[in-house]
Amino acid sequence: MRQHQFESRHAALWQDIEQELASKQPSADLPVKYRALCNTLAVARQRGYSPSLVQRLDLLAINTHRLIYSAVGTQEHAFMRWVLRDFPRLVRAEWRVVALSLLVFYGLTLLVGLAVAWDHELAYSFMSPGQLANFEEMYRGGAHKLARRGSDDDVMMFGFYIMNNVSIGLRSFVGGLAFGVGALFFTAYNGAYFGVVAAWLSRDPATALNFWSFVITHSALEITGLLLASASGFKLGSALLLPGRRGRVAALRESAASILPMLLGAAMMIFLAAFFEGFWSARTDIPATAKFIVGGMLWLAVIAYFCLAGRKRAT
Repeated sequence: MRQHQFESRHAALWQDIEQELASKQPSADLPVKYRALCNTLAVARQRGYSPSLVQRLDLLAINTHRLIYSAVGTQEHAFMRWVLRDFPRLVRAEWRVVALSLLVFYGLTLLVGLAVAWDHELAYSFMSPGQLANFEEMYRGGAHKLARRGSDDDVMMFGFYIMNNVSIGLRSFVGGLAFGVGALFFTAYNGAYFGVVAAWLSRDPATALNFWSFVITHSALEITGLLLASASGFKLGSALLLPGRRGRVAALRESAASILPMLLGAAMMIFLAAFFEGFWSARTDIPATAKFIVGGMLWLAVIAYFCLAGRKRAT
């Protein structure tokens, strides 16, 4: 193929790439165009086309490569900025609904837990004897049922924990559409449920050790993520209850858009919690002391993250 025929065949491709370079806004299919460009450059060199054409294509390939990977770097930088700054700032900005979620969950956990610890018979008001017996069997002895068995089981349980926790978080969030009542119910229910189980299993030192060493690590991420999902639901409910001068639909739309990043952050925490739960918490070959140390450090890290991350340094 003669050079002028080669140029005519690929001119449209080169012009498209040059336009994207001029706009500095890479399209989604620019990597595909870049591979085609590299192919034409290789052909031009192999066939000995004019040095000016080879130089033009070579420079075009270099600039395209820079644009693609600078865009990837920018996206990665934006994600890290969101994780390290924007997400914790948003949580602090929405402190009212976050505080409500924390108060309902931990308030019910403490209240119900203390009541069951004082009078064990109260546990039967929340769960059947069979359910409580199942929890005891699950955490009794060194080889409790949540013990790690193999890599295939780890992956399976990892997927199970993700689906289970995400479903709980979504129920709390979507429950906000019922003027916040649904979010309030699921948050209160989960708090009371955890309080009953924790108090019931803490009666026996054997089940207490297995239970608390199991939950201490992943709960830092899981409970926090679920409560942020509940807080997002409360935000939706507040928009419906108190829309102000806006209509309820407009208020709901604005609240959903503003709170969506917090819900995504909650989902990210729930995902990480499932990883810890499946690959760390259930392992019986790790001493309980190590789990308590790591769990305590993770709880402190989560608290410090939401209290301190993203704050401007004093000048």
